[in-house]
Amino acid sequence: MMRLIKPPRLRRGDVIGICAPASPPTPAEDVGKGIQYLERLGYRVEVGRNVFKRHGYLAGTDRGRADDLNTFFSNPGIRAIFIARGGYGAHRILPLLDYSLIRRNPKILVGYSDITAIQFAILAKAGVITFSGPMVAADMSGGLSGAAEELFWRWMTSPAAPPPVTGEQLFTSRAGTRTSAEGRLIGGNLSLISALLGTEYFPSLYRPVYLLEEIGERPYRIDRMLTHMKIAGVLDRAAGVAFGRFIDCRPEQGKPSLSLEQIIQNTFHGSRYPVIPGFQYGHCRGSISFPQGVRVRCEARPMKLRFLEGGVR
Repeated sequence: MMRLIKPPRLRRGDVIGICAPASPPTPAEDVGKGIQYLERLGYRVEVGRNVFKRHGYLAGTDRGRADDLNTFFSNPGIRAIFIARGGYGAHRILPLLDYSLIRRNPKILVGYSDITAIQFAILAKAGVITFSGPMVAADMSGGLSGAAEELFWRWMTSPAAPPPVTGEQLFTSRAGTRTSAEGRLIGGNLSLISALLGTEYFPSLYRPVYLLEEIGERPYRIDRMLTHMKIAGVLDRAAGVAFGRFIDCRPEQGKPSLSLEQIIQNTFHGSRYPVIPGFQYGHCRGSISFPQGVRVRCEARPMKLRFLEGGVR
């Protein structure tokens, strides 16, 4: 793995570029309110050319969406790139991104869900740290608040490591045999991560800590994706695995199913690293933010993620 690069921190008055490399904002998502939120905090905003375009479930063509990202990375006046929303289609533009350009011009990039694919690709191909965090239309339009908002802006503006985040006990038992471990934190949407396995866009980190979340998937599909990671050898090389929220991941009514707890127990039974459920991360209000690739210490008792460094310089 190449040396990782941290992007420069944000300062008031900086310009934030808004783009949609997957799906366009839905009618229910008010991008304008998200932009107003950023402007109230003292930032200026530039909106990408393809944010409001529609091509099926995509925000314009693959080339157009990739061009927005490449243009923002090449523009010295843009200091950070915030994603409007996730959806579908981020995988399609991975071969069209200019990773040499991105490495030469590291910038904050924030998103989650489908954007996990872009973040993994940038880490793997450019070695630049990006951020799993709130999106302009999907989250900022409704306003950020509380500890999650404080953590997010601390990541954006300070090179110091923030305080640890604490999980809660969702399951009655743990599968891993160790109670703590250190490694570089990477994660995001399980479907996107599983789909990248075996490609050049999957980061090759030494003993990473994974933080996984999911939405709207049946338990058998989660079972399949975790098993895919296991038999591909990815989980054998992990330092730890933590779980965020799995929203609406219920079995089909009237059909037999394993529970999510059973799937995790079966997948990770006897693993020689911590396996920690219960972090407020994913498609949920108050989701925590984190930089892809920073060093952390994960602790099972009590459940904490301790950040050992900041994500910007």
